[in-house]
Amino acid sequence: MQSEKRVTLEYYFLSSNKKAPNDEQETEPNIAISSTLSTAEIQDLACSSSLHSNQPSTDCVSCNDAPVQKKLATYPANQQNRSFQSTWFNDRIWLEYSVLNDASYCYYCRHFPSNQLNADDSFTTVGFNSWKKALDKGSGFIKHASSQAHIIATKNYLTYKQQQGANSNVLKQLDSCRAIQIRRNRDSMTKICSTLRFLARQMIGFRGHEENEKSSNQGNFLEILRWASETDPLIKSIFEDSTGNASYLSHDIQNELIHIMSNEIREEISFMLNNNKYALMADECRDISGTQQLSIVIRFVPNSNNSTTDKKHVVKEYFLGFIPLEKFDATTLANNIVEFLNHWKIPLESCICLCFDGASVMSGCAAGVHVLLKKYMPKGIYINCAVHRLNLAINDTSKAVCYMSDYFSIASQLYSFFTESAVTNIYFNKAQIDLGLGEYDFCILSKCSTVAFYFIVQSSTLKLWAITRWDSRWTAINAVVNNFPAILKALSDISEDGNGSRATNAGGLLMHDQKSIFIVTSFILHKFLGIIKVLRDHLKSSSFDYVRGECLITSVIQQLKDLRNDESFNQIYEKVKEFCNSNDIDFVQQYRSYRTTAVPARFQEFIIDSTIGQRETLQTSTDYLNRLYFPLIDCMLVELNDRFSSKTLSLMKSISTVYPSSTSFLNTDAIDEFCCHIGGDSSALKNEFFEDAQ
Repeated sequence: MQSEKRVTLEYYFLSSNKKAPNDEQETEPNIAISSTLSTAEIQDLACSSSLHSNQPSTDCVSCNDAPVQKKLATYPANQQNRSFQSTWFNDRIWLEYSVLNDASYCYYCRHFPSNQLNADDSFTTVGFNSWKKALDKGSGFIKHASSQAHIIATKNYLTYKQQQGANSNVLKQLDSCRAIQIRRNRDSMTKICSTLRFLARQMIGFRGHEENEKSSNQGNFLEILRWASETDPLIKSIFEDSTGNASYLSHDIQNELIHIMSNEIREEISFMLNNNKYALMADECRDISGTQQLSIVIRFVPNSNNSTTDKKHVVKEYFLGFIPLEKFDATTLANNIVEFLNHWKIPLESCICLCFDGASVMSGCAAGVHVLLKKYMPKGIYINCAVHRLNLAINDTSKAVCYMSDYFSIASQLYSFFTESAVTNIYFNKAQIDLGLGEYDFCILSKCSTVAFYFIVQSSTLKLWAITRWDSRWTAINAVVNNFPAILKALSDISEDGNGSRATNAGGLLMHDQKSIFIVTSFILHKFLGIIKVLRDHLKSSSFDYVRGECLITSVIQQLKDLRNDESFNQIYEKVKEFCNSNDIDFVQQYRSYRTTAVPARFQEFIIDSTIGQRETLQTSTDYLNRLYFPLIDCMLVELNDRFSSKTLSLMKSISTVYPSSTSFLNTDAIDEFCCHIGGDSSALKNEFFEDAQ
């Protein structure tokens, strides 16, 4: 019995087994007595009623089924030619009719009888079929409805339905409350995630130095949420209604949410790539904690039918993330790149270009990273940044030619000396004004009969000379040449007026600046780097055209070759002499260079007419011509020809045929090399060119 009761109770609470009651309504008799059974007993009674063997063979088997009230056109007639009438169902929802037995029953008495009173068997087991007496007051339906057993059974039925409805309402309320809480939690998490996304996109720091309740500034993340909570009740509930361990505002949760967002972005990028050809860019960098990292970036052209892509820019560039590094050899770097791309399901064989810097670990021709990646990316050619290559050409030149390292160091220290201290900067500005090198305005302010004059210097200032900032060299030299008299005067005034390290440093810089070799080198580099500046500006521009870039590279190389003669040097030398005379500098000075220990292998081709291991003395124009002017040109030509080879230029020209802004766009004569590199069908591409041209 207990197991049967447990099964039936579970049956009651299953919403799938509940059936909607009929729409008909009945006015129940006014019952003045209470049920003599408890709720548990009523449920037991209801459970057991469907299990009794003496139940009649009706269509209503369980108390969960509605009363059977079949309304037929005609009912079977008895010997008295009388039959059941469908109108008897009106106002009697307890009345049932069995077609099989041709008898009527009481639904309440069959399923919810009283244990103390015995119901009439004619309405529970045998069935009532005396249709002649059905509506008599002393018998039939009226007598049964007014009997004590029927009234108690009716009360039991109503109690059971009330209990059943209460159970259902509790479950619904619990489910409804849980659904509301889930929706509220999701809305709160959306607010938190949107704030994190905003801070990340704007590159704003999240955390504060102190985030406790006493802190006046708890960091950008918490402060933005608190500001929004003043007008948003949902965000306000995050601070007030959330339990102490479920606010989702800790830095661990912030990092986890950011990590989830970044993974979603990487998956979307991988989906957009969709086996298209792409270029891989990687570079080493160091974060604020000193951890060395490898940044990974890919560039590709997404499918035009992808709704998530921006049609404004054809070529897309996506940053995928950083790879922390513990070892820095080529094998480790290559393996980390391969594992990272495989993890995000980016096909290695689709890579057609490897863009790294010129470091030996990346660019080594025998065991560099680009060589090791060739096993996985057979179509990937190694391409170094064009502007970076141009910068390396200048850097390597300075290592091979005498005095160049000293000159770069002096130019860099000049900028630092006059910009890092307000005192030295005042001396420099005053020297500019005294020499009339810059324009200035008078600004008169009057207050309390007091008049003050403020000088606003509008002349050019010294420019930063940086190793990695490629556009700084010519501008730095140009600023030194234009402001040279002011530099000499400011250094002289500081060395005479002051004492200590500032005056000593000023005297040392003044001595080096007044050397004739410093001035000669400044004018030579001003000429050479001025030619290269046009190429550098084009290579770093957003509208970079490969065809024009090839022409500029070829033109720069040719211009440097044309300058390699005595006449060109003499023109520069005469300008130097005039410059020294105008600044009262003794041009006839000797310079003894440091001993050259070795010559780099790449510079073996040009002629060296000096003795290795001996210190050279530079004094005459011939010395500057042979030891400084010609070596500078030769080193630059070697570097430019090496870093901008004919093969690289030819591929650049071929790629430009599919670039709309290029002058050789849709040029079928130069497309073959690019098609061969990416494994494409050149004939099909040429046909497409013809169609677009038409």
